[in-house]
Formats: sequence, C-alpha cells, structure tokens
Amino acid sequence: MSPLLTAQLLAILTAFGYASSSTAARFGMRTSNPITAILTLVWITLLLYSPAAIHALRTAPVDTRGLLWLAAAGMAAPGLAGTWHYMGIRQIGLSRSTSIVGSSPLFAVIIAVLVLGENARPLIYAGTLLIMAGITLLSHERKSASDAGNKRRPFWSGFLYASGAAFMFGVAGVLRKAGITLIPSVSVALCAAAIGALAAILLWNPFLPPEDRIRYGRKNIGYFLISATINSLAHFAYFNALKRAPISAVVPLAYTTPLFALVFSWLFFRKMEQLNARVIAGAVLVCGGAALVTLSRG
Repeated sequence: MSPLLTAQLLAILTAFGYASSSTAARFGMRTSNPITAILTLVWITLLLYSPAAIHALRTAPVDTRGLLWLAAAGMAAPGLAGTWHYMGIRQIGLSRSTSIVGSSPLFAVIIAVLVLGENARPLIYAGTLLIMAGITLLSHERKSASDAGNKRRPFWSGFLYASGAAFMFGVAGVLRKAGITLIPSVSVALCAAAIGALAAILLWNPFLPPEDRIRYGRKNIGYFLISATINSLAHFAYFNALKRAPISAVVPLAYTTPLFALVFSWLFFRKMEQLNARVIAGAVLVCGGAALVTLSRG
C-alpha cells in the first residue's frame, strides 16, 4: 500500500474515530455529564502517552516555554472546548453540535491572521462563506425531539456551547502550534496538554451545579473509557497521516467527522434527534468550509 493511500485511510479513520468517540460519550452522559467524559479522556491520554513522553524528556532537553504553551492549549481544548462540545451534544444533539464545532479551523485562522500576522489567502474567504452558510442552516434548525422535551435547555444555549467550543478549539490550535515548534515530541505535547486540561477541569468543577460535577457510575464508566480510548487513537492516526502525505490529501478527509456524526445520530439517536435536509446540508457545508480554511494555511 502506498504512503498516500495509507495516509488517506488514516484520515478517514480519524474522522470516524472522533465521531465514534462523541457517540460513545453521548451514551455515557445519559447518567453522567460532560466534564466526567473529558476527565476520562485526560486519564487515558496520560496512560497511553506518558511512557513515551518520559523517555523523550530523559533523552532530550525541554523548553519550558513550549510546555507552558501546550498546557495552555490543553486548558483551552479539551479542557474547556471538549466540555462545552459535550454540553452542546447533550442539548442540541450529536449531529448539530459536531457540525458547529467543525468550524473551529475558521477561528484558528482568524486568530492567526489578527494576532500572529499571517496572510489571508483566497481559500480562507471561500471556506468562511461555506462555514457561515452551514452554521446559518444549523442555527435555524431549532426543533428536534430532544428540544421539545427539554424546555429548560433551549436550543440557543446549546448552540452557544457548541460555538464556544469551536472558538476554544481554534484558540487551542494556535497555542498548540506555538508549543509544538519548541517541543516536537508528539507524546510530550499530548501529555502537557492533558495536564493543562486536568487543571482546567479541577478548577472549574467546584463551581458547577452538583448534577454537572464529576460523577462516575457503573452505567457510564464503560462508555467514557471507550470514548476516551477511541479519541486518543484517532488523534494518533491524524498525526501519522500528516507524516505520510501532504496536508491537501489528509485534511479534507479528516474533516468529514460531522458526516459520520450524522450517520451515528440517525442510527442511535433518531428518536431524540430529528435529521432532515437542512441539518445534512449544514453539516456538509461546514465540512467543506473547514477543509478549505485549513488547506489555505498550506
């Protein structure tokens, strides 16, 4: 199998993995909450990558600035972004929240242009239009079975959670880029980000309502472990795909996560989340726009 084909398969597995991870977390959140799901992801990430990170730290010098950038990135995502994304899933459904969060590359590029002085290319404008069109469609699709039965959690609060998650994922992308240039080890980067996420979770947890604080149980721990493991493996697949092929061959496939989320939503949550042409079109537009925005960065 050629390196290009291997990379493309890994990119598809990445998208499938992220959607599968969110699906498993949605099952777990029926008896728990988003912050517990993200805490599980932190533990699994540290468990899987800390041995390689410790070895890397022992064999090469470490730039403390890089660790701080990466820890800050972890506080942003998955610390805050992941929790808000799962809150969005709980309130407006898997397909809608995942599609909105898929616009995160747009926020990363906006920050890079405004703060870091990067040049805006034509593809950015094309991608922005597609993302905005997709989000507009999704924002006007308010009524679903889950919304109708949950008036205390209106559509717009879930929409804001998902949008906030997209923004924080974008912020994390910029911070991660600054950190990874100083610490090229992927395992060290993932562990530093996990420690930052853990700090955000522990600081935020006491201020949450009792029902939204860390809470494990026999009915949710299995789902959260599956979700976290798949998420970590998907992240690893994405980095390996980028090593084997140009970004133009990987990114468009990796950003099909909302499309897989649509399928899983229909398969597992059709009684709770009504899918229609508007939701599907919105997800497709966000996927295409995110791919264009990312490709514009080379």
